[in-house]
Amino acid sequence: MNNKNKISIDNFLIPGCPDEFETKLLLSEIGIPVPHGIRFLPGEKFDKNNFNYPVVVKVCSAHILHKTDQNGVVMGVESGRVEEVLKEFEKKFPDTPILVEEQIHFRGPELIVGALVDPSFGPAVMVGAGGVLAELYKDVAFRLAPLTFQEAGRMIRELAVAPAFFGYRGLKCDPDSLSRIISATADFVINIG
Repeated sequence: MNNKNKISIDNFLIPGCPDEFETKLLLSEIGIPVPHGIRFLPGEKFDKNNFNYPVVVKVCSAHILHKTDQNGVVMGVESGRVEEVLKEFEKKFPDTPILVEEQIHFRGPELIVGALVDPSFGPAVMVGAGGVLAELYKDVAFRLAPLTFQEAGRMIRELAVAPAFFGYRGLKCDPDSLSRIISATADFVINIG
């Protein structure tokens, strides 16, 4: 990661409210893998040679939580079309940063991992079925932090989507990698909480 992308919780574009790009930089600093991406602030020049294609183009604002509801995500953008998509985003979302990141291909369910600091109980972490249907599924497990790698594994087994991690229809999801991400997220929320 170059110095342009170094970030701390003290220098978000909106203090105390990270956008997707800032969140991914923080995650990469604690060892959680994220796709290569660059956030472009309004007026910044885009160099299409910085990416492997296809890419995903997204509006990147801490105030737009559900980008798909705003038509703020375009997937599968090839190099010959990326500048056209960026111009469309600049018109649709003026004065708003845009995130371009390499598109990751995977087979399996989308998942969500999150954390919060509850005023009564303290730091907590969650895992569940993710993607655009996350709120619809309501398939989540919560634990207070800190938690062990083994406890993170128990969280995964509580989910309705858990069979995907244990050979369902030939899926090769990795419960150990997800357990590491959950426990790293729990550690992170303790350290910033």
